[in-house]
Amino acid sequence: MTTRKLLLNNLLDIGGVATLNNLYSPDAKTHKGGLLFTRKLFKSYIEDGLIEKIDPIGKPANKAREVFYCLTKKGAAYIGRSDEYKYKKCPRSPYNALHESMKFDVALSFLRLFLNKKFTFRYDSSFYGVRPDILIRIESTHPKELTRFLLVEIERKKTVDRVFNEKITRYEEMFKAIEKKKSHNLSQFKTLFVYSDLWYDGFLRPQQYHEPQNIESIGRTNYLVKSLVSRYCRNLPPNRYLFMPFHDFYRLHEPVWYQADGNRVPLIIK
Repeated sequence: MTTRKLLLNNLLDIGGVATLNNLYSPDAKTHKGGLLFTRKLFKSYIEDGLIEKIDPIGKPANKAREVFYCLTKKGAAYIGRSDEYKYKKCPRSPYNALHESMKFDVALSFLRLFLNKKFTFRYDSSFYGVRPDILIRIESTHPKELTRFLLVEIERKKTVDRVFNEKITRYEEMFKAIEKKKSHNLSQFKTLFVYSDLWYDGFLRPQQYHEPQNIESIGRTNYLVKSLVSRYCRNLPPNRYLFMPFHDFYRLHEPVWYQADGNRVPLIIK
């Protein structure tokens, strides 16, 4: 598949909406280079009617980061997936652009890093009142296999105790309800917490991580995730949760995840 079509397929797979910043080139050596090719593609897509700009509410500070684009019906037909097209051109507010962008970064990383797997992404699912930021369905490769689900939470909190008290306790209640009502097999689920504090710039691309002004915030986020696990999560079921600092989104298949016991492991998808 050509890069031109692959990017459009990825856009449709994650829900049909993304920014230029989300679709950066991971292999580029510089931040500017990482956006250069995508800018050229976006320009040609717009000229050919394959994507459209979503008008933002208000004035975004950085268009590459905060202006979203959506696939058009013509764009879906161009990649042979007209039947999957859904209208997505609803105005977007810059006030939640960062959280939305972080969701799409994580979703895209699954597509880019687990090429032999088929995923379905949903952003509106609910289980006993718990609404994950992303529900990732891992399609089964054999008829007798259970369908697997990843429940992803993008957590931007001032302090890590709020992650535990406001979110993890609710997930534990959800799992108890599932077990009590036998509505699902608990082995089908794994919950992924992706954390940054309020001061970390989630729009940063990996090519910018080595810049002096970003090194401190990355180190602080690493410390906070480790603290979340060691201080609050030691007694959680060992196979139910994984924790990762957001800045590692581009290598989430590597041993960047903390288990509840404090060990770091890769994310293995069976």
